[in-house]
Amino acid sequence: MELKVLVVEDEISINDILVTALRADGYTVKGVFLAKDAKDALNFFNPDIVLLDINLPDEDGFELCRYINRKCTIPIIMLTARNDIVDKVLGLELGADDYITKPFHIKEVLTRVKVAMRRVNKYKEQPDEAFIDVNKSVKVNLEGRIVFKDGEEIKLKPKEYELLEFFTKNRNRVFSREELLDKVWDFDYDGEIRTVDVHVRRLRSKLDKKDGTSIIETVFGVGYVMR
Repeated sequence: MELKVLVVEDEISINDILVTALRADGYTVKGVFLAKDAKDALNFFNPDIVLLDINLPDEDGFELCRYINRKCTIPIIMLTARNDIVDKVLGLELGADDYITKPFHIKEVLTRVKVAMRRVNKYKEQPDEAFIDVNKSVKVNLEGRIVFKDGEEIKLKPKEYELLEFFTKNRNRVFSREELLDKVWDFDYDGEIRTVDVHVRRLRSKLDKKDGTSIIETVFGVGYVMR
């Protein structure tokens, strides 16, 4: 099955390079230059992943990232010429799964897309009937990658699910942020260490109990653990 990539980049030369390289790598690709066209493409093109430039002429890329996450749970890789940690963390907070700083090597882009697509393929597998109780409120189907909280299905981004699955399989062991980057991210991730904090925070916001009991504990000075 061909996987679909939506490229949202207003620089014509970069858009063309990305579209051409991704097509040569076997993906079905659509390139757009404006946020409004990207929104339309979400409906009729139905992409499996989005490469999203932060600086767009008609709408801020961060706002478009927020919009995409309200519509679907597909991975988003942000493309940015900025090297500011505040921008990177903001993108992750709004639901981006990864970011690549310009100028980039096309092989880096292809590698990161390939990694994200492996998660998408897993996410589309049909579920079985077996669920594991994470706690009294949360249960997870590891084959179907389905998560329920208090009987209601919770939609997780692919990387959020990968992190939850890893903790579920390795309970009561404390992991440093560096270990989590190495074991959960599928290659030597060169992003800031705050990436782990952001994804843990996103999981907590979706799965923690109303009484404040957290699904993932912080071990100060060390890292995180699921009891």
